[in-house]
Amino acid sequence: MAFSSELIDKYKEFKGYSQDKQVVADLENCIKSNISEIRKGKRHLTANQCIFICKEMGIDFKPELIQLAIERSKTKEEVSAWTEVAKKISAACVAGLLLITASFTQVQGAHSRIRYSL
Repeated sequence: MAFSSELIDKYKEFKGYSQDKQVVADLENCIKSNISEIRKGKRHLTANQCIFICKEMGIDFKPELIQLAIERSKTKEEVSAWTEVAKKISAACVAGLLLITASFTQVQGAHSRIRYSL
């Protein structure tokens, strides 16, 4: 299933909607046929629609925009480039989390040694 369609399904589930027309009512510049074409893979969400859905669900829209760009890519080279961008961002996030975790562990360890040494 395509990314745009999956994001619409997640949004419907988040909002408790049962019909696509409820999503259409929420999205700017969207009509029922747009959703039908998205479901068929002939159309994609716009960047603004993607951002709106993500903000409504309280999730970061930046990685979702990359997924949207991958979905909209017309050549394998484009897909490869966007996939590489996504991997680099993910790797940077993991590295940042490891650094924060390591720093926190060192502070906690130093704090506990001080407490027991007194």
